[in-house]
Amino acid sequence: MSRRSLERLAALVWIGVGLMLLVRGARMLIAHEEAGGSPWGWLVGGVLLGAAKGRFVLSRSAARNRARIAALEAPRPWQVFAPRFWPLIAVMMGFGFGLRSLAEGGVLGWGLVGGLYAGIGAALLASSRAYFGALPAPIDTGIPADFEPANPPRGLLVVNLGTPDAPTAPAVRRYLREFLGDPRVVRLPRPLWWTILNLFVLPKRSPRSAEAYRKVWGERGSPLMFHTADTAAGLAERLGPRWKVVTAMRYGHPSIAHGIELLAAEGVREVTILPLFPQWSDTTCGTSLVEVARVLGSRRDGPAPRMIPPFPADEACLAAMAALAREEVGETPIDRWVFSFHGVPERYVRDGDPYLEQCQETAVGLARHLGLERAQWELVFQSRFGKEPWLTPAADERVPELAREGVGSVAVLTPGFACDCLETIEEIGMELADEFREAGGTTFIRVPCPNADPRWVAALARLVEEAPAAALAVSSESRVAARA
Repeated sequence: MSRRSLERLAALVWIGVGLMLLVRGARMLIAHEEAGGSPWGWLVGGVLLGAAKGRFVLSRSAARNRARIAALEAPRPWQVFAPRFWPLIAVMMGFGFGLRSLAEGGVLGWGLVGGLYAGIGAALLASSRAYFGALPAPIDTGIPADFEPANPPRGLLVVNLGTPDAPTAPAVRRYLREFLGDPRVVRLPRPLWWTILNLFVLPKRSPRSAEAYRKVWGERGSPLMFHTADTAAGLAERLGPRWKVVTAMRYGHPSIAHGIELLAAEGVREVTILPLFPQWSDTTCGTSLVEVARVLGSRRDGPAPRMIPPFPADEACLAAMAALAREEVGETPIDRWVFSFHGVPERYVRDGDPYLEQCQETAVGLARHLGLERAQWELVFQSRFGKEPWLTPAADERVPELAREGVGSVAVLTPGFACDCLETIEEIGMELADEFREAGGTTFIRVPCPNADPRWVAALARLVEEAPAAALAVSSESRVAARA
């Protein structure tokens, strides 16, 4: 008997038993309709559950049996199934007879028993597909004579927060739903926040935010997107051809999953994650780390990750930001320098988020590089959202207050942002500037973010090249956040 004939015999038995059980189950349900209720619910439910089990579970058994037959040297009809399979068939037959006896005795309903019969039959029929089609050829494990170990490129995933695809209310709504729907960004009970977000926040905020985005949208699209892409391009040039550099956004497009897919397609075995957030917060670095872990956890090919820790006090990064600030200000006398960071709720800091401390580290280091005394600069927080207390002083309150106190000129830096975006261009450069002047101020200078400045890119490249070579290098704060 040939192997192919034995395979066909196994498939016929598999299909025949499946048909027999399916028909018998249907007959039970129809014959005992009054005792078991309507037969169609039990029949459809049993068939659907059985088909799912056959597709995802029992098909593996059929595939293993087919592979066993293919490995037989001299097939015989009694080898249609493995020896250990026959006792299992006897047990299953006894189980079936037992179910019928319980139904006849009134212990079980005929609907349940008929549904089980139909489900097992559907499972056998669905899994019988494994007996058909060509078997994959065995993987060649031989080592060629000219074999050389692979020298794969290294991957760098440059991650920023995200941006809408267009400055329109529907696009902004999609973006905000993903962003504000992240439980690491808004920590409220999910049912409560889902209701607030979809019934109140998105309908009101999406059109307003879309109007703000239209003010900053340029020929190249979203500032955050093209500045991040330019930064990634600068890093690729700086790091050289051994590195494959890809841009990704935590929310929106291109996604982290898409970026990792691109790097995996390039044969990358190790990917370095560079979140463009100098200070650690669970709302930025933390959620990016979790998303990277989720994406990589769903893949079988890796690549192995390592993450650049936050860099709030990196001397090269601080020097680059200070140099940009001096160039932007030029000879203009500045009465007060203002360092504005994106705010977070006070509750997050109390729960262990190290963001406030790292913002303070950046502010102190930046003031030192600019040669400022403590009385010459301010630390503020912007972009408040919601009713609960956020970190203070608030930028939209403190900066106009400076004007009322007699401060005529201010230079505002946003050292928590690596790339210019809506929050730096529109919120600071337009709205806050107007509020400062309306309060009596005369000179308002917004210092641009580092973006793709060569000095900033060089500092980031050094962080990438000097990062630990561990499988996943993260700060202690990130590990705390990941467990939260």
